[in-house]
Amino acid sequence: MIMSLIMAAGLSAYSEGYIRQTSFKEAVNAFVNMSEIKKMKYTGEPSAEKWDGEAISLDSFASLTKKNGKDFVILNLTDPHFSDYDYRAFLAFASSSTAKRLVSEIKPDLITVTGDIVCADSTVYSIKRFTDLMESFGVPWAPVFGNHDDEGNCDLNYLCDIMLKSPNCLLKKGDPEMGYGNYGIRILNEDGSLNEVIVMLDSHHDQANEKQQKWVKAITDAAQDAEISLFFHVPLPEYQYAYDEAKTDKGWKEEYKAYGEKHENVCCERDAEGKPVQRGFFDIIKRAGNIKYVFCGHEHMNDFSILYQGVRLTYTMKLGKGSGFQLGFDGGTVITIGENGINCINHKVKSLFSFKDEEIIRIGE
Repeated sequence: MIMSLIMAAGLSAYSEGYIRQTSFKEAVNAFVNMSEIKKMKYTGEPSAEKWDGEAISLDSFASLTKKNGKDFVILNLTDPHFSDYDYRAFLAFASSSTAKRLVSEIKPDLITVTGDIVCADSTVYSIKRFTDLMESFGVPWAPVFGNHDDEGNCDLNYLCDIMLKSPNCLLKKGDPEMGYGNYGIRILNEDGSLNEVIVMLDSHHDQANEKQQKWVKAITDAAQDAEISLFFHVPLPEYQYAYDEAKTDKGWKEEYKAYGEKHENVCCERDAEGKPVQRGFFDIIKRAGNIKYVFCGHEHMNDFSILYQGVRLTYTMKLGKGSGFQLGFDGGTVITIGENGINCINHKVKSLFSFKDEEIIRIGE
């Protein structure tokens, strides 16, 4: 069975013309030597950063510039699930070719990655493969971790250290009390004014912790009236509440301005009875007033987006077929920023020779 998957994935990659012989050999070698690889452990340098709870200066965030008269384009990729030696190591070739096609067509100004970059019990080769792929685009890229990234033989500090070697990677480890990879990006207009604040969050295996929530609150205060978008991996409980309120047997209720489909459970944090656990984060988001968008990954077969209590909650489109897949859910999500913040969100869904556009929202300016 495994060898059949390997052959199928290898043939798929060759058929798209993107595979490199050396990468294929590395994947085969890792498969052959998996017993030795599994014994290795890789640890990175802990972060020395510390947030003292005081006011935040957005000047400490990385900045990118939106050109006058042109939208700033973000391509979001999520849940590629690269692995060192199991079947996903070979499926990664097709995922990489899809990412290359997306970048070539979309020409993004920023690539965000909402978690589960790597998975399984060995990730030392796969994190390098993913990092090399992202760096090959020559575009700034901003990753966060998901619930699978830390399950292998590389700790999250090590994964950070590998990605941080890339000149175009905007990742910052941040305060270790908040996790690994909590940081912000400013999208500036050409005159230096603030257009949009992108906040990248470590959602751990469930939700942002209390210190992270206070940190986000401090960012909202510093941003004043500027629009803020949050990117993390595990959906908030409100994704479930929003779906329950907005969906009917006849379709979506009009007032929720919803789009998309749900093919698997909303895997938010839940209690022993299966009820979503709230930790107050959405209350902070809602009260802030300037957090207008939340983007997450985690579920591979959900792509819905719902306007819920003034905040748009959106699932991003999964990249590739690794770790669970459904036809019509392979590609990326494009987010464009205009003169007054985000003006369009759409999924780009892979087909045989092109990508199908599935527009979620378009806001007139």
